[in-house]
Amino acid sequence: MLQDLVLAIGIPLILLLIAVLVLEHGGESLPPWTRRLSERPSLVWNAGVGLIISLSLVRWWLKR
Repeated sequence: MLQDLVLAIGIPLILLLIAVLVLEHGGESLPPWTRRLSERPSLVWNAGVGLIISLSLVRWWLKR
C-alpha cells in the first residue's frame, strides 16, 4: 500500500519540483510561450494541485 502512495503522490511531486527548478534557473533560455506561462499568476493552479494531493492522501488514508 505504501508503494501505491509513493507512485500516486511521490512521482508527480518530484516532477513538479523538477519543472519549477527548470523554470527558475532557465527562464531566459525558454521558448516564448513557456516564458509567458511562467509569468502568469498561479494561485488557481497551485490551489488545484494542492487539492489533488490532499484528496489523494485522504483517499489513501481512508483505504488503510
